[in-house]
Amino acid sequence: MAETNISEKEIKKRNNTRIYLIIANIIFGILILPSLPMIMMSAMMFDSPGSEDSVPTITLVISLVAYPFVTVIGIVTGWILFTRKIHLLAIVFASLPILNIIIGIAAIIYMALFCDGSFAC
Repeated sequence: MAETNISEKEIKKRNNTRIYLIIANIIFGILILPSLPMIMMSAMMFDSPGSEDSVPTITLVISLVAYPFVTVIGIVTGWILFTRKIHLLAIVFASLPILNIIIGIAAIIYMALFCDGSFAC
């Protein structure tokens, strides 16, 4: 019977990546649910005059709308890369939804600081 020589370091790396993927998938997957009402109401951000040309408002809406898609793509790609033993890239893809969250928060902070909290900036 052929034995595979897998070092203890590789097993630990694989287990740590698996744990990270599971936790990240649970957290980001659950965050899809509160994002859905925000996506439905995001069209209201363009009600005030001039908001349709506001870069931070458009950035926030794109970030909100893209979040579920980025999350699903990150989850699926992360697990595919994990099965192919490309652990670092699996962690990177599983962490992609963090970018949407950071971009959305940055757009909100920008509007609060430079646009006096208005969507028309």
